[in-house]
Amino acid sequence: MESVDAALRYLQRQFASVASDETQWNEERQRLQAQVRELEDQRSEQEQAYKDAMLRVKMLEFALRQERGRYLASPAAVPSTGGASTKPRSESAEISRGVTVSRSMERSKSARTAEQPSPAPSPAASPKAHNIHRSDSRNKSASSTPKNSQGKGTEISRPRMMSRTASGREVEREMNRTASGREVEREMTRTASGSGREVEREMNRTASGREVERVERTIETAKPPKPAVIPIAPKGSYRAHKLKLKLSGHMDGVRALAFHPTEPMLVSGSEDCTVKVWNLSSVASGPPSQRATEVDSVVTMRTHTQSVLSLAVFSSENYPDCTPGKSGAFASAGRDGALHLFQLPSTENDKPEPHTYEEYEGTKLHSVKDAHDDAIWDLHAHPLSNVLFSAGADAVVRTWGVTSEMTLQGELRCATKTNTNGTGPSIRGFLVPTSVQSMLTDPKTCVVGYTNGSIAQFDYAAERVIQLTRAIDVDAKGRGGQVNKLAVHPTMPIAIAAHQDRKIRMYDMRAGECVGSLTAHQDSVTSLSIDSAGLYLASGGHDGSLRVWSVADRHCVFEQTAHRPKMGEAVHSVAYHPTRNFIATGGADSTIKIFQ
Repeated sequence: MESVDAALRYLQRQFASVASDETQWNEERQRLQAQVRELEDQRSEQEQAYKDAMLRVKMLEFALRQERGRYLASPAAVPSTGGASTKPRSESAEISRGVTVSRSMERSKSARTAEQPSPAPSPAASPKAHNIHRSDSRNKSASSTPKNSQGKGTEISRPRMMSRTASGREVEREMNRTASGREVEREMTRTASGSGREVEREMNRTASGREVERVERTIETAKPPKPAVIPIAPKGSYRAHKLKLKLSGHMDGVRALAFHPTEPMLVSGSEDCTVKVWNLSSVASGPPSQRATEVDSVVTMRTHTQSVLSLAVFSSENYPDCTPGKSGAFASAGRDGALHLFQLPSTENDKPEPHTYEEYEGTKLHSVKDAHDDAIWDLHAHPLSNVLFSAGADAVVRTWGVTSEMTLQGELRCATKTNTNGTGPSIRGFLVPTSVQSMLTDPKTCVVGYTNGSIAQFDYAAERVIQLTRAIDVDAKGRGGQVNKLAVHPTMPIAIAAHQDRKIRMYDMRAGECVGSLTAHQDSVTSLSIDSAGLYLASGGHDGSLRVWSVADRHCVFEQTAHRPKMGEAVHSVAYHPTRNFIATGGADSTIKIFQ
């Protein structure tokens, strides 16, 4: 009994300690959440203050430009009949133009002149000021002469009005202060910086509403988006991938990646108009000390005239005309609207490149130069047959039968008038597709993503739309919620879409509705790939990161900075190997990274 009582007391102590730890953890979590909310409030206040300050600066600059254009115009010459009085008259006009810069400046200068005594004349005065002083003295002596006397050209009226309150030396000082344009500009700068309220009132009188709206739109556009909260799974729940290989054969951004279904072979397409085939057998086998750190491409294809945007690989089982010793075939498409079909070399071939022209030409099978009227954004090879899907920017998805040639079998279009969710960008009344995938749970159907954020399910054999669905929070008017990439679950009727608005959404195609949404990246989500078991989903975005998600929990279990951003773009393509533990990423920095 003593041992049982001791065991019970021990369990009670353990339960009490666990409860205490849980209470402390909850308190700490609440405290940290309060700190996070406080920091978010401070950030929002700082962003609002930044916006207000930028708007104020733009408006002040606009007001200053208006004032400079008004007061810095060059004065016109005053006509005169007497040659000797031409220079004093132009000087007087310049003085009168300069002294009217600001009423507040005149009042302050008049008060300062009335308080201070007149200084003694200096022999080092400027010649212009001396001439003005002599002209003023002659005007005083000639004030008693008749109006019709001959001293008509020497009369200067506006400086005499100023001489009622200021002496001749003050007139000289005033002229020297306002005669040149640089002094006026400095005075205007001091006035704008010193008296903000007067500049604001002047701005309110001169700045138009359109200018203010333009500045506000500029500030809103330049304002960075608010960082998204990414759900992170607890540590230790997922075995992290490690970077095993970096491929640097392309000269421009890598737009498309595709693995062979069974072999350790990768096909890549780039904006440098080339397609390369990589043999990864040296990375997949052998001890780590004997694995290759650099791999050259096996074959390089240069048949495209513009950027390569999409790829699709057929295994030897789904490609009926496969040559013995070859691993299958692959198709490539790009911005030029052309489709090209090639044979895949064998993985046993260790030659880095074909040695002869005949061997190189032997890999080419068939080409369709005008497969689409515009760029081809996506290709998909049906995993159970030899059907190839191509989604083009000409608002049509085409199906091709792949043998030794590519035969057009059907066209899939989604009209905007006949579908309730068909609003948004369109071409000739049809939605523009961006991605296509076949449903593995229903092999006779496929799903297509569009630029307005909708997902359509087609019966591609009958060429008809089964349903068109869209999430409630997707903006269908513009391209902010467009679908960039689709992935389908291997065992459930679920389509997963990568959207432009930084979110990944899951759609139940049997119910025809969105069943889940999560903010996946800090920028647009560009690519998706799901593993063969359907447990994990890999995503890439323009924030430069690779993330792996648990499909069941919708938590991020792995995150890795994959590529360096370039011109606002980073990760273009992500691919899971169907049978091997490989993840490949292609980015705008012209590199391919292999994680294992």
